[in-house]
Amino acid sequence: MAGLPRGFVYQKLCIDFAALKHACPKGIYVAPVPDEPLKWTGVLLPRKGPYATAVLRFEIDFTLDYPARAPVIKFLCDVFHPLVTPWTTYTHTSRASAADTMSSADEDRLPPGGLTLRHGFPEWHDERSISQGRTAPVVPEMGDAQRSSAEDDARKAASPIQPHIVQVLQYMRVIFDSAELLDSMPLEHAANTSAWHAWRSYRASTAPATHLPPDPGEGSGNAAPKQHQPGGARQPGQWNWQGVWQDRVRKSVSASKADQALFSAGDHSVINFRPWDAEEVVSPVR
Repeated sequence: MAGLPRGFVYQKLCIDFAALKHACPKGIYVAPVPDEPLKWTGVLLPRKGPYATAVLRFEIDFTLDYPARAPVIKFLCDVFHPLVTPWTTYTHTSRASAADTMSSADEDRLPPGGLTLRHGFPEWHDERSISQGRTAPVVPEMGDAQRSSAEDDARKAASPIQPHIVQVLQYMRVIFDSAELLDSMPLEHAANTSAWHAWRSYRASTAPATHLPPDPGEGSGNAAPKQHQPGGARQPGQWNWQGVWQDRVRKSVSASKADQALFSAGDHSVINFRPWDAEEVVSPVR
């Protein structure tokens, strides 16, 4: 995909956006940003779950590698969620989990508020698939007819079907609606490990029969006893997370609906809200 002209990627995004007219998930609104063909802006309105009633603004940044490389989705307010990086620090990368160490210059590093797609779309984080999408297939010497057929086969093998943006938006909606999805997510896929531990504690108290993936820091035979840990420190899984999930989510929902978040959008925002008094709202039911 890296060798394709910009116009091809722009046209691909236009086609993808047109598809949203018939397939956009409920509660999600997106629009292209004028004069920035590789950026969309949007709003997510969760309809159920702990984030119900929240108003979550986000941006989607595409690259010239799209759709071989995943878009970068960034929430514009602090969202306490296992799959969203916290605003306070860089904690996650969009590269494959087997990649080497990261630095502050890592181009694949998710920004604060970034949504990791590794759990929902592992094919985007397979280094082999990404590299294949960037290079042309190599075909050995052969006759014209054989070469044409081999090129077609090699091109198909080197260009696996990539996720569609409609699937990504659907996934965004589900991660705020579905407790089962969060229950099944292992720690290594979490962008915010604090939120991951807080969610486990919340589920253990509200749904004790729920099957959760094991915590690498709990009950490990290789872990040193507490008294042998430097300074007597405990693993995050041993901390007291009681009430943390409810408190942080409540604060996130409240902040997302604050006047500053709703009515102070940037200059490029094309999705805006209007402040209305209760007296101005006329009920359709009389």
